[in-house]
Amino acid sequence: MQNQQFRFLSFKEWVPDGLRFWIYLLFLACFQFSNGMYFSAMGQMSGGLSITMNDVRMMSAAMFAGLTMYFPLAFRLKMCFTNRTGLMCAAAGLAFCNLCAPHINNPLLFVLLCFAAGFLRLWGTFECLSSILPKIAPTFNYAVFLSFVFFVVLGVVHLFDLAGAYLIYYYPWQYLHYLAIILMGAVLLGAFLLMRPYRQMPKLPLLGVDWLGLILWSIFILALIFAAEYGNQLDWLNSPKIRIALGAACISLGFNIARIAYFRHPFLDLPAFKTRNLLNLLVLFALLSILLSGKTILQNAFISLLPFGTLNTANLNFFEFLGALPAAVFCWFAITKIKLPFKLLTFLGMLFVIFYSLIMFFLISPDLKIESLYLPLMCYGFGHVTVFITLTVYAQATAPFKNYFQVLCILGLIRTDIGSPAGEALFSRALQGVMTTNLASVEVLEKSLNANFRMIYEQALLAGVRELFGWTVIFGVFVLILICFAHFKGKIKRILPSLKAVYKAVRKEAQS
Repeated sequence: MQNQQFRFLSFKEWVPDGLRFWIYLLFLACFQFSNGMYFSAMGQMSGGLSITMNDVRMMSAAMFAGLTMYFPLAFRLKMCFTNRTGLMCAAAGLAFCNLCAPHINNPLLFVLLCFAAGFLRLWGTFECLSSILPKIAPTFNYAVFLSFVFFVVLGVVHLFDLAGAYLIYYYPWQYLHYLAIILMGAVLLGAFLLMRPYRQMPKLPLLGVDWLGLILWSIFILALIFAAEYGNQLDWLNSPKIRIALGAACISLGFNIARIAYFRHPFLDLPAFKTRNLLNLLVLFALLSILLSGKTILQNAFISLLPFGTLNTANLNFFEFLGALPAAVFCWFAITKIKLPFKLLTFLGMLFVIFYSLIMFFLISPDLKIESLYLPLMCYGFGHVTVFITLTVYAQATAPFKNYFQVLCILGLIRTDIGSPAGEALFSRALQGVMTTNLASVEVLEKSLNANFRMIYEQALLAGVRELFGWTVIFGVFVLILICFAHFKGKIKRILPSLKAVYKAVRKEAQS
């Protein structure tokens, strides 16, 4: 997989060639750990900062929004700054974000901080990945490269999530940020001592970048995320805050459309929206986001009733990781070696995600043992990564290179910035609805037994989670049918004239 003739020229000459690749991987691992906030600390943060879980989810979504907004600027920043400067700027910025995070009590400021942290995190990640691309895939085969990226990045993310859960079990959540500062300090020091300001391509200043477009698209996506995350809490359109957010989203979208039509170099250009099959990719990513949101809401609600403990629950990340690793290897082999169709791979990935919901539907029980969750989580990890790699490679194969990163931004807007918050809001609202119905029916049945409210609540929640897992399976089967229809659509169009001719002949014979 590696080209032995390739050398990383951005390092100083005294750094051994055999270590340079691994130094980049260490830098990459450090950037994957550093965020503005951490999912494993959500419980402690909501209590320590006097903020709600909706605030914490809004901060998480803002981090992903900042990550998405980096894509259109990826090569402009790389051509403006050297690799060493880019790594040092991203590391210093993330260290500053983690330094400020424990001392901010205002949710709005925290959201902006997380947005900046997401942007800086992907900046550092891209500097590492773009540097090792010629080493991993000398022929620039993105199927090989993306499989390797997910193999490494997802592995690091899951392992650091597990390590973070253990850290906050024994120490306050602020220690996660202190650890991130240490890691970013190591990246900053390593880049300063080991690398030189080598420039691979001519310098291109950041002139002509549509910074106003970046702000307008950010306002659009953050306003939609706010409406999705707080809609249930604020009673949707009955709240003036939700109406203001939706109004801001509409106004910023209108300005963005006008800039696409009339501005010479908009942040997202019109040819990117005209990419072949982009609509199909957006629909698939949106459907996948909804399916994956079921795991976030329903599994967390179910596990909250079980006496597993914090560390045992955190260990479940490892089994999702065990499903993700073979998925990366499978996609590399299926796409590059046996060249399976993208639609077939998407179908298989979606099928494993549905297997997760189907297995969970039959496992819902107050007496469940934690070992029973290993298999469904491995199915979930395998399906998630398979679909993600397949669709990303397909986007690279269909989009022109100059528009590829803008297409990734558009897909990211749907996948993580709109699809995930909307899916979580949908499942939260549905769970609240079925809970209301189940509480009424269970309470009537249990009154004669003098059951306490906790028992009634647990029974209602278990019934509601099982019901929604069942609906998720039905929705997933509908998605599989759509994929099958898309796969055979061309064949159906080819045989349709023959079917019409046969129908007319039979009808004519019947009339005579």
